[in-house]
Amino acid sequence: MKIAEDAKIDAPQRAVRWATELYEAVDSTDETGFADAFTEEGCLTWGNQDMIKGSERIEEYIGGFFESIDTLDHNFSGIWVTEGIEDIDDILTLEADVTYTRHDGSTMTVPATTIIERDTDKAKAARIYVDISSL
Repeated sequence: MKIAEDAKIDAPQRAVRWATELYEAVDSTDETGFADAFTEEGCLTWGNQDMIKGSERIEEYIGGFFESIDTLDHNFSGIWVTEGIEDIDDILTLEADVTYTRHDGSTMTVPATTIIERDTDKAKAARIYVDISSL
């Protein structure tokens, strides 16, 4: 997990630290660490997949994905926070190039954007936009 030197950052340091800790878990293929970032009722939508509801189901889903690859590495080019509405504290938008390493050692790098609705220090919902069809 890296933040590019020329990354566009418009977010409080607390939010950047939260995102860094989350993606350190992701890039370590730590499905428990990823799921722990969500509220118990949190939701995850990945590309055109069905929404996954609940931190336990998120952990299972992400664990299955992590097993399908060897490694992954995020290089962030943008981190933005927007003030939340109603029962959402803030909305974190992340932009990165993600390098996936397959089990055969070959790699693929693709752009990705993630939008996370946060409630205090937990994700209520996350939407990941990335095309991994070539994996």
